[in-house]
Amino acid sequence: MKISKEKIYLYFSSTATVVISIPFFYSASIGSDWDSYAIIGTYLNFIDIGLYFPSRPPGFPLYELLIGVCITISEIFNIPMEQFILFVQLVLLVSLNYLVFSFFKKNKNSNYFIYSIGVLSPVFLISGLTAIDYMLGSLLGFWSLYISMYSKNQYKDLLISFTLALSIATRLSNVIFLVVVFISMRKDFKKAFKVVLYSGFIFTSIYLMFYINLYNFYIKNGIYENWVEFLCIFNLTNTNHDFYNRIGRFTLKQIPFLGTLGTIIFLLNFPKLKFNLKNNNFYFFLLFLFFQLSFLRLPTEEGHLLPAFISFAIFISHNKNKIFFTIFLFAFSSNFLNLKFYEVDSIDSAKEINFMLSIEEGYLLQDYNLRNERAQNKDFYYNNSKISVYNAWSTGCPNK
Repeated sequence: MKISKEKIYLYFSSTATVVISIPFFYSASIGSDWDSYAIIGTYLNFIDIGLYFPSRPPGFPLYELLIGVCITISEIFNIPMEQFILFVQLVLLVSLNYLVFSFFKKNKNSNYFIYSIGVLSPVFLISGLTAIDYMLGSLLGFWSLYISMYSKNQYKDLLISFTLALSIATRLSNVIFLVVVFISMRKDFKKAFKVVLYSGFIFTSIYLMFYINLYNFYIKNGIYENWVEFLCIFNLTNTNHDFYNRIGRFTLKQIPFLGTLGTIIFLLNFPKLKFNLKNNNFYFFLLFLFFQLSFLRLPTEEGHLLPAFISFAIFISHNKNKIFFTIFLFAFSSNFLNLKFYEVDSIDSAKEINFMLSIEEGYLLQDYNLRNERAQNKDFYYNNSKISVYNAWSTGCPNK
């Protein structure tokens, strides 16, 4: 059986992803991000005291529930918890890889080197191999968009509503997918309104099932007197950056998607790019724009920009410039080796930056080594995350 040229890229990227994941399974660490441990803390608090304290505001209930199910299954079948979680993450990673490929196939004459850049870039791989909600939220969000654009199923509206609701229940900022899907369906306002109504009801119900537990705890202990005070749960933390600090973080955190050299080559060739914003590509442009603006408000983890990165790759996919082969090489190699022109005083909460040229381990290797360091004391971090999450929420919203 002859394999199409396009599918070679899919098979290559999927195989490369699985091979790259092997050391992560061997080390059995859920991630280098503290938020990954906070999710475990949320589960431990619920099991031990029956209270839902979000891993961080405003709560990520569907993904927190998924991790809880993974832990429960691993205990029932005596499977190492970390490895089972990483297996589920790998399934999500390969699934999103395939979905991105499907969008590229719908765009005639796509440049599949751009697709390869996207699914083998450091941020895509790290997000997929970490216990964090970016991958699940993006998969469900883009799935809803794919159904909206290309499905002819008679239950299409219900499927769109369901996948959108689950994406938003995974990560509240994914309401951007709902906005874009609504705009894409605007010519049939009744259907568009029905999708918003159904998805709104579903994801609100999911959030309420979790929030009611926390709300009752606050009312019972006299922390809050009414539901209006409880709205503080939607206040985000870490939004107090000054203008220059915000712009600096926003800009620097775009670099890991392509690596330093890949980003430089891309920017040098940016004027030559042709942007196809017609038809369905217009909605990918809107996703890109809205997620970038969302990230500008809270420029923390690069994974927040995953939907924007995927969208950008799709609406420039028709560019045939051979330079994308070179960009792919540098982007992929930046997983393992990267040229860096700056250093920050702290990886998680940088306050100072020094400009200097150096060659260092790539982003994927850095993440791998950092998560291994933390895995050496993982039981301590699990218990500490349980205590930290409890302390953050037990006297009211941590961001009130």
